Amino acid sequence: MSDPNGSGGQPPDDAPGPQAAAPTPDAEEPPPRTFLTPPGASASGAVGPETVERFGHQVRHFPVAVSAEAMALAWANREDGPNGATVVVEHEVGPRGFHGAIWTTPPADSLVCAVVLRPRLAADEGDVTWLLTGLAALEGAESASGRTLATWWPATVVDGDDEVVSVKVEVQLGPGQVKNVVSTMRFDLAKLGLRTEQRDELLESVVGAVDRAAARLDEEGAPALAAAYEARCSVVGKRVKIRLRPKGETRGTVRSIDRIARLEIASASGMVERVGIDQLRELTVV
Repeated sequence: MSDPNGSGGQPPDDAPGPQAAAPTPDAEEPPPRTFLTPPGASASGAVGPETVERFGHQVRHFPVAVSAEAMALAWANREDGPNGATVVVEHEVGPRGFHGAIWTTPPADSLVCAVVLRPRLAADEGDVTWLLTGLAALEGAESASGRTLATWWPATVVDGDDEVVSVKVEVQLGPGQVKNVVSTMRFDLAKLGLRTEQRDELLESVVGAVDRAAARLDEEGAPALAAAYEARCSVVGKRVKIRLRPKGETRGTVRSIDRIARLEIASASGMVERVGIDQLRELTVV
């Protein structure tokens, strides 16, 4: 049930080039490498940036990286990163969201973070983590900004007609169950009315909101989380047109969001169609 767009770019091929000539005693020392090495990729065995404890979680901060998602996936899969492990990236080389959409907000006006989750979910429930992530992004942004926001199923938080947060979720499956999840969130500080120096305040709010949403999922189950998301979703009750993957479209009124994160669409005749996240190409209100 992995997101159809994959997990983002991979580190470049580091195959050795032609053998260099041995330096003479008077040769000048080569300059130090200045690019950031992804976790686990260092030839010396050193692991990425320092892991620090913040807000009750392990956190890694990258000045630049392929994407927050790629770094969090590497941490989760190569190093067995713990539940709640958080990656923050100042400048992403490939900031791609749902279906490859590019995040165009400048790095100076963005907060980008990715959180490793290890929920107890059956394989067919994996998509509910999109709802968990969207709800946490909404609640964290509301807490920091003081604004009332809404979710837009499945990958956006909006302030009126403005997209203020983009969400992307990568679900890794094990035998019959979810192995781990990487939830990536990109916040537009300017549209939220936040200053650059409020990044830490927003990050703390978001991490706390992820913890609460994950606890709700563990304690109350997927139906309760879906109901909480539905209550904040701006497309519920609206008439919509949905373009489907690989082709086709459907129209109707959004009735609800079910326990595995599908949108329930009621036609004029009363027939109900359920659209999964991996089926969605585009949703518009008509």
